[in-house]
Order: sequence, then structure tokens, then C-alpha cells
Amino acid sequence: MKVRVKLYGTLSERLTPDERSDGIEVEIPEGATARDLLGLLGISEPRGGVVVVDGRVLGVDDEIRCGAAVSVFQAIGGG
Repeated sequence: MKVRVKLYGTLSERLTPDERSDGIEVEIPEGATARDLLGLLGISEPRGGVVVVDGRVLGVDDEIRCGAAVSVFQAIGGG
């Protein structure tokens, strides 16, 4: 199934200017989770990414529905 993904923060540096504004279409298997998507995008656990669908932050084991518009934000930390 296909989903449209937009990357933000330093994650977007791997995209062309057009891809940054329009997002990229990614083919993921039926029942894929946020963790699966991050893996396909090459975003590792240590670097992290926050997956948002329809304004809702997904847990890494939450499924992504077909045709979803997905935003992936760079995870940040601090104290």
C-alpha cells in the first residue's frame, strides 16, 4: 500500500527541494507499523523519528492505514 510521507527537521535534508515540499510516496506492506516505516526510510532507533498521522502521534507499534498522509519529525531531547 502507498502512503505520502513528509520529513521535517534534519530528516528532510535527504530529500530534494520538491520532495521536501510535496513529500514522497512510500510503498509499505499491509499492516505496517510506524517502526516499519521508519526502518524503510532508514531512520534508525538512535536517531529517532516521531510519526504523526492526522494530527495524532503514533506509537512505534501503531499501524498506518492505506493512503495516509504521514509526517515524520526529528525526535529531539533535552533537559
